Amino acid sequence: MILHTVNKTGESLSRCLSLALQGDAVLLIEDGVYAAMDNTANRQTWEAIPSNLTCYVLVEDLAARGLSDKMLPQVTPANWTSFVSLTTEYDKVISWG
Repeated sequence: MILHTVNKTGESLSRCLSLALQGDAVLLIEDGVYAAMDNTANRQTWEAIPSNLTCYVLVEDLAARGLSDKMLPQVTPANWTSFVSLTTEYDKVISWG
């Protein structure tokens, strides 16, 4: 199982989602949190991925960008403590950016 950290939207996120497997998780950080915004394009992106792929978003990065109240329901909020816990729960961590 792999934790994929994504710090940009666009091609980085698309590549990550195309290679993520069942049981993996995606953590959106830095500018990657824009992919968690509730808008039409992002809803289509997340509806197309397997339901068994868990997606998290770093709440501190959401807050820094003024997006705390604009998050998609498919994305689970995670703070720094959760981030550290996630890195220990998964066998590998792959950074996309």
